[in-house]
Amino acid sequence: MPKPKQKTYWQLYDLLYKKHSKKSLFKLLKKKAKKLGTPYKKKDPRGRKPKFSPITYASFICVQKIFRHRYREMELESDLYLNDKADHSTFARNYSKIPEEYVENLIVSLVNKEFSFFIADSTAISSKIRVERTRQGIRKKELLTDKYHIVIGYDPGGQSTMILGVKATDNHVSDSKGAVKIMKGKKENGYFFGDSAYNTYELHNILNEVGLSAVIKPDKRRVRKTLSVKARKVKLFFERLYKEIRGIVETVFGGATNAGLILSYAKNEHTRRLDTLMLALRHNLMASIRVIMFLCDKLGGRWWVIFE
Repeated sequence: MPKPKQKTYWQLYDLLYKKHSKKSLFKLLKKKAKKLGTPYKKKDPRGRKPKFSPITYASFICVQKIFRHRYREMELESDLYLNDKADHSTFARNYSKIPEEYVENLIVSLVNKEFSFFIADSTAISSKIRVERTRQGIRKKELLTDKYHIVIGYDPGGQSTMILGVKATDNHVSDSKGAVKIMKGKKENGYFFGDSAYNTYELHNILNEVGLSAVIKPDKRRVRKTLSVKARKVKLFFERLYKEIRGIVETVFGGATNAGLILSYAKNEHTRRLDTLMLALRHNLMASIRVIMFLCDKLGGRWWVIFE
């Protein structure tokens, strides 16, 4: 019996994007959000009940945000997803109530495979809002900026990346501090890649507790503690492996730039941080589709097997 003809890459791509509409992404996020629980509760039991649950609001707004929709556009599309109209101000008010930790957990919940390569990096997220600040006695206007810290997982075989941890912080938080916040309390097995900004005693100790082998570029400063974990890892630094893997993280930032999400229009700090986390949410949603495409190829193009 002849083998079934395998579908081409673009045929699989077309099938899966038909399967994954914006409405299906909304349903997927809502399913994940239900497992995490309600993001916030009504402060006062008095008054009329909200039109939709906090989980529904959070899921819908997140899907709209990753496609760069404003609150007015959300109002126009609300009846397509929620079977009822909602005012744009309602979405703005509910978006500001969502905790950053909830979105971070939602991002991690989308990870659907294991990784052995962990790559850390950060970038600045700028805003069009200018504020007056004094620097060295000089009063001038500066753009509001935040910092986007991520640790991604990389699978060379499947050529896939997913964000395993993310933090949105003030622009003055160092790269290593952001990585410490992400990795603290985790248990993993593999290799951790980072540039010389991550070569600190604190991060090396955390990685040792987590179970990751550090492949971090040594800095030019002399190692003060000769018997520390950092000193041992500097001696074991594998430059060739570092150069092959480290640059993968730039593709994540490139995808966010191409999607137009690298710029925030929000003045409120909490809203800006949530906008920053939407970059990671978008990446993991799109990456989950690419993982399914890879599985389709392994199954000989039988895409329907995955959805059974």
